[in-house]
Amino acid sequence: MMKRLSAIAIATAALAAPMLSHAESTTTTPAQGPTPGPASTATAHVDVTVTVPAVLYLRVGTGNAIGAANNATVDGMTFTVPAANLGDSTVVNAAAGNGDLGSGAVTVRVYSNLGDVSLNSSVAGPLSDGAGDTISWNQISVVGAALASGTTGFTNAAITHPAFNTTAGGGSGTATTLTATSKLARFEGKWTYSYANGVVVPAGTYGSTVANHGRITYTATQL
Repeated sequence: MMKRLSAIAIATAALAAPMLSHAESTTTTPAQGPTPGPASTATAHVDVTVTVPAVLYLRVGTGNAIGAANNATVDGMTFTVPAANLGDSTVVNAAAGNGDLGSGAVTVRVYSNLGDVSLNSSVAGPLSDGAGDTISWNQISVVGAALASGTTGFTNAAITHPAFNTTAGGGSGTATTLTATSKLARFEGKWTYSYANGVVVPAGTYGSTVANHGRITYTATQL
């Protein structure tokens, strides 16, 4: 008898289970008669929820699309000063293959759906040759411009490059603020790097490695 009662209880619970779901239904009984009565209605509801993740995205140079896997490629900039122009302020452009756009130009793209964004640069100190000689970061110029072809939904324009910290100890530079519209910050452009060549320095290779302070770190910060 106990086994039979248990089976009945399980069957009853199974029939009642659908009543616990979020679906809804209503039954009405319209008035009946020889002539049409007032219009009757039955109602039901559905609750809709959409969850949008918070995203902060920064690309400088080679990179992947927003939401894609991170891209660890670090673009390099190489400036070779002609022997005839040592320190004479003749601007030296980067090598043709430098940057994802070539000739020292890189793509810059920032996206945030949380509001304004601060964009800054950071260096570890002056460019060094590892032998005690240095070149100040004020000799590296970065000019902003619009991309040749923009992305739908983004503001394609010159993004002000955050000025480098030129002190002996390096550190964060002067940040650029990107102002959001309706909490959306969507900006893109390009930066082109060059060497001012305004000082005469001993022969050598300056920067190039992290140890010789050749790396620039860019940081996007949600405001």
